[in-house]
Amino acid sequence: MSHTVRTRLLVSLLAVILLLIVGLGLGLRKTVTLTVDGESSHLTTYAFKVGDLLHSLDIPLSSEDELKPSLNAWLKNGDQISLLRSIPVQILSDGKLTSLYSPNRTPSTLLTQAGLSLAPSDLLLSGGQPVDPQQPFPAESRSISLQVIRSVSFTLTQAGQQRELSSTAHNLGSALWAAGYTLFATDQLLPEPTTPLTQGLSATLIPSRLVTIQTIQADVTVRTSASIVGEALADADLSLQGQDYSLPSPDEPIPMSGKVRLVHVTEQVLLEQSPLPFKTEYQPVSDLELDNQSIVQAGEYGLTAERVRVRYEDGEEITRTLESRWVAREPQDRIIGFGTNVVMHTTTVDGVEIQYWRELSMYATSYHPSEVGDITASGLPLKKGVAAIDTSVVPFFTQMYVPGYGQAVAADIGGGVIGRWIDLGYSDNDYVPWHSWVTVYFLWPPPDNIVWVIP
Repeated sequence: MSHTVRTRLLVSLLAVILLLIVGLGLGLRKTVTLTVDGESSHLTTYAFKVGDLLHSLDIPLSSEDELKPSLNAWLKNGDQISLLRSIPVQILSDGKLTSLYSPNRTPSTLLTQAGLSLAPSDLLLSGGQPVDPQQPFPAESRSISLQVIRSVSFTLTQAGQQRELSSTAHNLGSALWAAGYTLFATDQLLPEPTTPLTQGLSATLIPSRLVTIQTIQADVTVRTSASIVGEALADADLSLQGQDYSLPSPDEPIPMSGKVRLVHVTEQVLLEQSPLPFKTEYQPVSDLELDNQSIVQAGEYGLTAERVRVRYEDGEEITRTLESRWVAREPQDRIIGFGTNVVMHTTTVDGVEIQYWRELSMYATSYHPSEVGDITASGLPLKKGVAAIDTSVVPFFTQMYVPGYGQAVAADIGGGVIGRWIDLGYSDNDYVPWHSWVTVYFLWPPPDNIVWVIP
């Protein structure tokens, strides 16, 4: 083998070894998150185990520290490492101070580690302030001081009823205040409020009575020893006048709620008037042309009067009593005259001269046999020249002329044809759709059954 060939092989071998070293280094490199006492940092390391990482960072450990995962755990890319250093903890309870080191920051756990228990009514303090036993202190805390205040049980008798209470207060008055009792100078408390609170203490409370009297002006509050409502009203310098009354009544006991209502009653008599409507009548006028109207007599409202007694309680209307009613003025009916003079008129429509006795604006539609059948209500076959109408407006068999349609006879009715509506008939072959208003001429001569007034 020549010198040149050996040189090339050596260079190639060195290149392969270099690539293997670089690949191995990249394979050992990993990124992890380290959290120490609540402070997190992202690190890139070539360490194999958790202990190697902490050693490389010069982070010391004590036996009380809490490390997750353990020192001997192998590191992988993306691992989360948590370290809570143990801190000094002091707990004052039952006159004894307990000291320990712990990585835990939760008060209830620290009490358990110290061999102490906490009753539901006991008070836990830190720095003089109450703390929640289940609420951990911040991870960055460097020390924790706790104080347990034990509750004391005592008995309170009030209105013949005994109640077992417990409190962490120093004296009886403070304990009752903390339990929701408000003490007044007129109350009787035995022993006195300043008495130190001791286990098994028995106390008796005889409270003074607070009564609130609700009036229309304002609520009046009085502290009284009265037992019935009337005496409480007198103590508050209030009295019933006229029809006034109290709830409860003056001779009833004061309710347990301590609330009494004094209702002020007044009455007022009102004279009320209201219009009495008039009626409208129609009558024929022979000298007035058909489809015209005139006022024969104008209507005039009448007047009714009522005497009403209104009762007010605390300014609010409660009842109205009708004492009497009468007609102060009778109404005058309105009379409208409608024309009955039928006059023949002549006009030219669609180039055809027609004679008619009435013209009426109507809404025109159209229909044919394939929609409704061949036979109409009159028996005539449905074809052009037959129309459906409302017989209350157009009498049956009235002859009509419709512009653009021609002559038609009212020979059919329909459920939907109401009022001023005309449905123009066609055969299927010559059907033309209609949807428009037209002037319909009623051809001369007029029928015997004329509808004099059309709505």
